[in-house]
Amino acid sequence: MNSFSSDEAATIAILEEQAARLRSQFDYAKRPLIIEFSGLPKAGKTRTISILELFFKRNGFKVDVFIERASIAPIRTKGHLHFNTWVSCASLQGMLEALSKPELDVFILDRGVFDALVWTHWLARTGKITVDEERACYEFFAMSRWTDLVDLVLIMTCDPKTSIEREYSNQLTTKRGTIMSEDTLRQLKDSIDDTRAAHGHRFKAIEHIDTTGKQSRETAVNIANKTLEVLTNFLDEEICVVPADAVSKDIPSKGLIVEHATVDRFVEVVNVHKQFIRRSKAEADPTSIQPIPCAMIRWKDQILLLRRNKKGHALHEKYLLWAGGHVNKSDASASILLTALERELSEEIFIKGAYEISERPVGLVRTDENARASRHIGVLYEITLTSGDVALALNQQEFKETRGTSMSGRLVKPESLREVYDSLNDWSKFMVQHFWPELRLGPEHPLFSEL
Repeated sequence: MNSFSSDEAATIAILEEQAARLRSQFDYAKRPLIIEFSGLPKAGKTRTISILELFFKRNGFKVDVFIERASIAPIRTKGHLHFNTWVSCASLQGMLEALSKPELDVFILDRGVFDALVWTHWLARTGKITVDEERACYEFFAMSRWTDLVDLVLIMTCDPKTSIEREYSNQLTTKRGTIMSEDTLRQLKDSIDDTRAAHGHRFKAIEHIDTTGKQSRETAVNIANKTLEVLTNFLDEEICVVPADAVSKDIPSKGLIVEHATVDRFVEVVNVHKQFIRRSKAEADPTSIQPIPCAMIRWKDQILLLRRNKKGHALHEKYLLWAGGHVNKSDASASILLTALERELSEEIFIKGAYEISERPVGLVRTDENARASRHIGVLYEITLTSGDVALALNQQEFKETRGTSMSGRLVKPESLREVYDSLNDWSKFMVQHFWPELRLGPEHPLFSEL
């Protein structure tokens, strides 16, 4: 027998139905979903984490909970920079290790990156660190390398009086700990609010839950709903599309198009008419075109040749002369295509900077090998590496992600492309035919005059 009311049972059934639908999509995720809990003592964080963990596990997800390290820290001087640094770095280590677990679906972090910023603020406010130390801590823990990994921050608070009542309701002592005073709890609450105001924009999603006067199940339902909403975005992200009828008819169904006016018009269409819809909808929508910013990467007289290894992917075991991908909602900026391209280069081949990029696209590339492929138009840029060290690191390198996905790369001279031409994807073949016509691979005319 369970103690659920009919309304509660109906709510749980809806949550479980959503979870089952999302679980079926998880095999295509690049990494686990990462949820961080932060907040005040006795706000219900530990209990909620336990409920959420069981919910995911019973619905087929593989879940790992990383318990807060403050309770097991070997450093006794709580309220000291040493303590906060040890705890925060231990949490960061746990999060980074989770990325390398291909079997993991959901990683729940009990205090992590956001919490490190909260305690940095508190240490500064209480005079325990200098202004320079505060700035250095922010610069490290607020790096986008870390904050971009946290998909949802759940902040749980309650009023100080409730926190203290919960702390001592089942205890045999009334003696207060160093944190459990109303003044200190208010101080911590202010640090949480200030941190969210100053750094909240760095995180993808933040939800604040005040548990004062609320039952744990009510709180858990609210958190489960928010988590499933974030999980939907995580698995079926919103990507950029433009209306097909806004795209110039001058763009043929296949080939590399380098005519400046045509290229510039398409970029303008993206800037003016861009919309963001679920990827699953975009891939099946014949009325939408997906712009794909991509780059050909050069070093001296060599070109970066990539090979994708992702079973089930349209480009699995294909050779590519470009790196890039979809434009996400998070890329929205004045230079949305370049912003998306720079993110993709960081994610796919692990480079940030140390290159020069063409001010404008060098062309558009497209194929009509199937209906789905025809709805993608590559916006091709040229990148020139500016460091021999970076070139050396890219050469003969495998860029591994979790879940069996990787991209291998090597720098080759154009004449070496003869050996792999048949295994190049269509876009790359068109690039060879245009940039190296002397190789006489494919149609004799690089611009496909028959079109």
